[in-house]
Amino acid sequence: MKAVICACRTIEDELNFVLQENKIDFPVIYMEAGLHDDPEKLKSVLQNTIDRIENIDYILLGYALCGNGLIGLSSKKAALVLPQYHDCVAMFLGSDERYRANLGTEMAALFITGGSMRHFNPKYTFYEKMIPRLGEKKALRYSQLVFQNYKRFALVETGAFSAEPLFQEMKDQAEFFNLETHRMKGTVDIFRKLVLGQWDEHFQIVPPGQKIQIWNLSSNIDNKIMPGL
Repeated sequence: MKAVICACRTIEDELNFVLQENKIDFPVIYMEAGLHDDPEKLKSVLQNTIDRIENIDYILLGYALCGNGLIGLSSKKAALVLPQYHDCVAMFLGSDERYRANLGTEMAALFITGGSMRHFNPKYTFYEKMIPRLGEKKALRYSQLVFQNYKRFALVETGAFSAEPLFQEMKDQAEFFNLETHRMKGTVDIFRKLVLGQWDEHFQIVPPGQKIQIWNLSSNIDNKIMPGL
């Protein structure tokens, strides 16, 4: 099949891993990490990117629900394919069910992978970056408020990055914030299915001219594409 991948840089390690593993040379357009913080901006940037793609059968989207930022996207000339999961953490863990099982006050974790540490480094984002504006004491207080409801940093080991040095970096940051650490087995299975065309009931396939529809996160089974908006 002729395909192009549009994906968030947060999942770059995992996508590159499965592409190399399977000797697939689809072009990949990596989008700026953090666009999900503004779903309307994410939608606008992705739609503009999709509109520029030509002579392709499928556009594979390396995104999850992302604050509904993908809902309503369409391509006039190619089919859109995307995983139907709550967010990238659910994809790293392999299912929404496992994702939900690890939410809540008992786990109270910030989930970390190689990509999330590069693009959303907790200590830099919530402490070091704030020092020029707030000063050290206020920046520290700000970061403590950000993590006051967290108990631990959890490394999701997908196998697509070197886990030991990342765990040490995560551990050092967890100690700075007086948090625990945890390690979890992750997976690249969803990304592998995406690039191999193994699109089961957890993927939405949107024909040319139709729009991506919201899906049922409570069950995420037998999700069929709904009529175009």
